[in-house]
Amino acid sequence: MRSAVSDASELIAVIDSVVSALRRHQVPYFVTGSLASSVRGAFRATNDLDIVATLQDRQVPVLMADLSGEFITDVDQAINAFAEGSSFNLIHRVTYLKVDVFPCLTAFDREATRRATNVELPGGREPLRVASTEDILLAKARWYRLGGETSEVQRRDIDSLVALNRADLDRAYLARWAGDLGVEDLVERFLYSPGR
Repeated sequence: MRSAVSDASELIAVIDSVVSALRRHQVPYFVTGSLASSVRGAFRATNDLDIVATLQDRQVPVLMADLSGEFITDVDQAINAFAEGSSFNLIHRVTYLKVDVFPCLTAFDREATRRATNVELPGGREPLRVASTEDILLAKARWYRLGGETSEVQRRDIDSLVALNRADLDRAYLARWAGDLGVEDLVERFLYSPGR
């Protein structure tokens, strides 16, 4: 078993497969995590894809059936995960790239879905809905907090997002949601600490 995609074209092909299926089934979604951070900030290699999807219960088995030719899927695990408000994953049969699908549960998720924009990836067949820079920053700050503020990867991603987008960030939006997500101090630190 390979542990990583060998080139960007494989990653793009996997992304296209998942995004095409979501569009066919009219599932609102956005990409977040390391891929979104690479799109909005500095590139870093990734072997997974994080998607937040507004799936109805009846759509889960249909979507899984659609993707089962290219991905290792577990319909029961996916149904149970979404019923419990947690994520499920898909593993690409050729590249072993992992796709984590998270349910759209919170007001923040719904707002991030609304604010996501289409991004054309080089070599991609169709646009990809990617979370806004502010929403990626907020989500990463939350994961950084939940991980005990020890993840160098999350910290570097946040620093990169801020450094490359500082002049364009909607600070009022960041302040509003940082408070709701319990990361107000972290966002303040990343935005305003000396040397950042």
